[in-house]
Amino acid sequence: MSLANNFGVLLPTRGVLVYAGSGGPRVELTWQMAETAERAGYDSVWVGDSITSKPRMEPLTAMAAIAARTNRVKVGTAVLLNALRHPVHLAHSAATIDNISAGRTILGLGAGRGNNRMFIDEHAAVGVPIEERAPRMEESIRVMRALWTGEPVTSDGEYYPLQDVTLEPGPVQPSIPLWISSNWVRRGLARVAELGDAWITNVPSVELFDRCWQRIEQNAGEFGRDPSTIGRCLYISVNLKDDTDAALAEGDRFMQSYYSVPYDIISKQLLCVFGPPQKSIDAIKAYQDSGADYFIVRFASPDQMGQLARFTEEVLPHVS
Repeated sequence: MSLANNFGVLLPTRGVLVYAGSGGPRVELTWQMAETAERAGYDSVWVGDSITSKPRMEPLTAMAAIAARTNRVKVGTAVLLNALRHPVHLAHSAATIDNISAGRTILGLGAGRGNNRMFIDEHAAVGVPIEERAPRMEESIRVMRALWTGEPVTSDGEYYPLQDVTLEPGPVQPSIPLWISSNWVRRGLARVAELGDAWITNVPSVELFDRCWQRIEQNAGEFGRDPSTIGRCLYISVNLKDDTDAALAEGDRFMQSYYSVPYDIISKQLLCVFGPPQKSIDAIKAYQDSGADYFIVRFASPDQMGQLARFTEEVLPHVS
């Protein structure tokens, strides 16, 4: 069994734009990193999502290319804002990618944030009022799962009414796994408990991870689900340098470029571990002890390949 069987790598589909020179984005770096992660034994590779708020390569197009260039790794989104897309279109695209990949597709889904003008404008640009994002997300999940059965779908949903709609091709998998993201958000955690095959979170402390999971367990019982069937995935941002100050400085520059928000703010919202490899080992072990069973690693550095190599060599053997 690979050391990395419970680890995935976020690919730099935004980074290739953020760090693009005058010649434009080097999109081939994304494929190279996916192929390297596969050779190194990682279980999965992932792409992020945004349309206008944080410019990046379009995730479904990128997933198809990655699926065609790899043979074993699962290919997922971490995370896709599915409320920005009609579920018939999204279900069709995802099923096609599942055929290209021979059944290796995962959709990580999120509602996104509504606390910033750029997110409000992004939703408006595609005709979705941001206050509708949560109910649209939930209705979309139900529609997609129904479409993937291959049976005609009729729905009187508020946002996506359908009449005898059949989708082809269906996915290779019986149904594409849907991993649902949420931090300490009441409706989000209830959504995980009701609809998620797994939970994705990047909460910045083990204590908050435990509180979120307790809420999911409680909600799952109310929905008649066994919470042990819901995976627990931690999304972690890492910068590996022996000099902690250098790691923090590079990580801060990365966060500023990525989110237009400095590290001292963003680190209170999502898990960032910057410094010597032992810091990442200790953090991952702590979350493992609290029940995290899967990790998506995002490298907060322009040196994506160097960070991947060091994580593979110096962190994985101690946490797998």
